[in-house]
Amino acid sequence: MPKPTLPFPTATAVAAVVFGLMGIVFAGSLPRLAADDRPDAQGDLQLREQVDRLIDQLGDPSYAKRIRARGELQRMGLLAFDALHAAQMNDDSEIAMAARYLVESLQVSWSTEDDSTDVRQILSEYGSQSEVERKSRMDRLAALPDREGLAALCRLVRFETKLRLSRSAALLIMQQPIAATVEGRRRNSAVIEESLGSNAREAAKWLNLYARDLAGGEYDGPAWRAFISAERDRVASQTTRSSDDLAVLELYRICAVRAAEFGLESESLDLATESLELVESRKQPLRDAVEWALDHKMWTIVLQLLRRDPSDFKNDAWLSYAVAQALAETDNEKEGERWVAQALELAPLAPLNEDGSSPMTADARQQATQRHLLVAMELVGRGRFDWAQREYRYVIDRCPIDTSSSADARWKLAMIQSEFEQHRDAAETLQPTVERMKIDRDFRRIVERELIYSFDDFEARMHYNAALGHLQAEQPEEAAEALKAAIAADPLDGDILIAMYRYPGDEQWKRDTNRAMRTALTEFERMIRDEERQIVGINQLQRKRIISHYCNQYAWLAANTNGDLKRALAYSRRSLELTPKLASLTDTLSHCYYALGDYDAAVRTQREAVALEPHSPPIRRQLEFFIKKQQEHHAKQNAASDDS
Repeated sequence: MPKPTLPFPTATAVAAVVFGLMGIVFAGSLPRLAADDRPDAQGDLQLREQVDRLIDQLGDPSYAKRIRARGELQRMGLLAFDALHAAQMNDDSEIAMAARYLVESLQVSWSTEDDSTDVRQILSEYGSQSEVERKSRMDRLAALPDREGLAALCRLVRFETKLRLSRSAALLIMQQPIAATVEGRRRNSAVIEESLGSNAREAAKWLNLYARDLAGGEYDGPAWRAFISAERDRVASQTTRSSDDLAVLELYRICAVRAAEFGLESESLDLATESLELVESRKQPLRDAVEWALDHKMWTIVLQLLRRDPSDFKNDAWLSYAVAQALAETDNEKEGERWVAQALELAPLAPLNEDGSSPMTADARQQATQRHLLVAMELVGRGRFDWAQREYRYVIDRCPIDTSSSADARWKLAMIQSEFEQHRDAAETLQPTVERMKIDRDFRRIVERELIYSFDDFEARMHYNAALGHLQAEQPEEAAEALKAAIAADPLDGDILIAMYRYPGDEQWKRDTNRAMRTALTEFERMIRDEERQIVGINQLQRKRIISHYCNQYAWLAANTNGDLKRALAYSRRSLELTPKLASLTDTLSHCYYALGDYDAAVRTQREAVALEPHSPPIRRQLEFFIKKQQEHHAKQNAASDDS
């Protein structure tokens, strides 16, 4: 949940921090307010004058004065950080060297009392970590929900001694989704400005402009252009490429996205086009650039990159599909289809022999199939289910039935078909694998060793989809038999139990279904308790995921049947606390709200699920359903109000 914005301590309050012998403990930061706007303005002015005087003394001819000034500045610690950081570039080499030493020697407690437990944990011993680990910690702060790590990231922008890490923290802040409400944007703006204080670092200047844009609900294009120009000039003066190039590239992209948000399409495209000069002619930078363009629907950027070096695209299936999508979105579907056909053959699989065996060696076949399966998963993530299905069918058609690759492709193809409510097709896709596993124990062991699905999973899902297919064909008796077979294969499958609950069976059917649901719900709670009782160890992340999974399973089943709805809501919320920002868990939470009659919360939460996984057919269908029910509910409320 979002934390309330608390006022930062004043400079006078910060000055009261106790500095231990082992290091300097940071308890706050200087607010960024005009001197005459604060009750302690005079004290702040005196503090700045004192710091400036001590910095001047670092270059004093008297050795004793230099040592005293260094000692005073060390005791002041982070109160003097901004001025010391600027002094590293002082024309007086003695002052610059002493300032660099002092900046590097400051030992910071990077978290504050106001930080959440997660933030404090991420920042634990931050200062002793390598640059790679520090950047990883920044990424984790940026990934926290509701901008929980915003103040901490601002702190890193201001006090991180490595310039590139300071810039990385600023870029992470600006890459985060902007708050949906004016109040939220202004609150975030205030946190940024107060956290940065009067810091004059370049990254802090970016953030201060970003904060002003947030507060004013605008995009100051000329000011951002000036920053980009300054950064490009600085990078151009370097003799070799460095990580600063990437910072400029990200700055370009952030500005392009923000310009587009304000309807400045031409400016956005110009910025994106100019940024291409900074994209290196190597595979990964190219893929990153293409993925960014696809994410932001900048199809012409993909085609510009193609024209720059077509060979990179022709030899990479993922990039070929990217071109196909860009062409399709720019009304050139025929040419796009040519790229799709080309992509499918980049990792060729030989047709099977008449006896169903493959003429390829096992290693060659496995390498090729893995490339197709990986590309198919990426296509699903981009919402290109049609192309993904072609990839899965290609693997199915050209891999022997008794291979894990064939089983994996069938499972994933069936999941797509099921999401599009093609249930009979899904059942037929799974059936050959199920029948083979029934008679071939070696194949069953291979599947269960190499994949995450068991024989019971395959059998349960085959019968479940068959049941839904029978219901679509208005064949209730066949559907009932298929549901019985499905629940026998997997008694804890919530989807099967929900289908049984909704099936219009007789009283015995209802009793059996209720008994099966109670058993499953009890088992989910038992598994949650068992996981919670486990001794704390090094694999806490995995334990959180397991507990979250069972919480979600309980909530999903209870919310869609006649379970304890309040408990379902609590478990659903907990699942998201343990593993936030997952579309499937957010979808479950919206079902809980709907079951409790809170239609507004259901719609709001389902919109969040769609934002997390925008291409999911069932999640999008559910949003449409919830919106319809919300409108009907409000219409009834209005009618009742008119009658009264």
